[in-house]
Amino acid sequence: MHKPPYTLPAPWRIPLFVLLLLLPLAAAELYVRSLPNPSKYKHAYLSRHSREVEILVLGSSHTYYGLCPEVLGAHAFSAAQVSQTLKYDDYLLHHYPFDRLHTAIVPISDFSLYEELENSSEWYLANRYRLYMDCDLHSPLSVYNWECTAFKPFCEKLKSLWEKPRMQWSDYGQGLEYRTERRPAHWDNGAEAARRNRYTDFGAAAEGVAHLEHMAQFCQARGIRLLLLSTPLRPSYREAIDSLQEADTRKRLLSFFNNHPTVRYLDWRADSTFMADDFYDADHLSLQGARKLSAKLKAYLQHDSPRAM
Repeated sequence: MHKPPYTLPAPWRIPLFVLLLLLPLAAAELYVRSLPNPSKYKHAYLSRHSREVEILVLGSSHTYYGLCPEVLGAHAFSAAQVSQTLKYDDYLLHHYPFDRLHTAIVPISDFSLYEELENSSEWYLANRYRLYMDCDLHSPLSVYNWECTAFKPFCEKLKSLWEKPRMQWSDYGQGLEYRTERRPAHWDNGAEAARRNRYTDFGAAAEGVAHLEHMAQFCQARGIRLLLLSTPLRPSYREAIDSLQEADTRKRLLSFFNNHPTVRYLDWRADSTFMADDFYDADHLSLQGARKLSAKLKAYLQHDSPRAM
């Protein structure tokens, strides 16, 4: 007499099915977290060497790609990252012990005061601070504590199983992908790029200025030179910047500088010495342009010219 085949009791079937789904997802999550990435590298570097850093580059892709720390000085480092907002600049400046820091560089772009990562289409980039940079601004139970919560970027990272990752960064934290030989055919995309960075609601600017204020107070109390930098832009981008947004930024910055007269500001957006090959696209410098900007900034830092606005 044959025994009937064993069947799992009904109450266990759904949990087992869920478990079978979760196991590959958990394995994929662990794999993605194990991959090298700029956030992990920067945290490891600063955890070991922040007390030696003398010049700190903060900010978004405009400085992540646009400044070469090794040109600025032997003890310079870039903590900038793509789409990094003033909120995270402020956090990073306060998070690590910068005992020898004498200069902090923060980029100011047309979008800087208004951009809030968590409310943008790139909200998932906030997970890099929670996962890889010891940042407690979000709960461990939040969506920012997982790679897989943003499924499309998560799947893109899984492609490293069969494709070589494109991300590259230097020992000093600069992004190295933006080379002229790699730029797209329609690279001078000023109108399109400016449109992506356009804001009609200026309400978030108050929080952006508050982070600038917090950083300025931190630097002033410690004798650190805070330098705000607007990096070079192509004419196609400058002509497409929204006039109302630009006017609001200017008004808020003037008020900020009145409250913090020791903060330096360099507006090099229209610097005519930057040619086509110095750009990767309409608002980002190429690696060649980054070296050029860094040499120019180094000369400024050595002479410490008065702030002009």
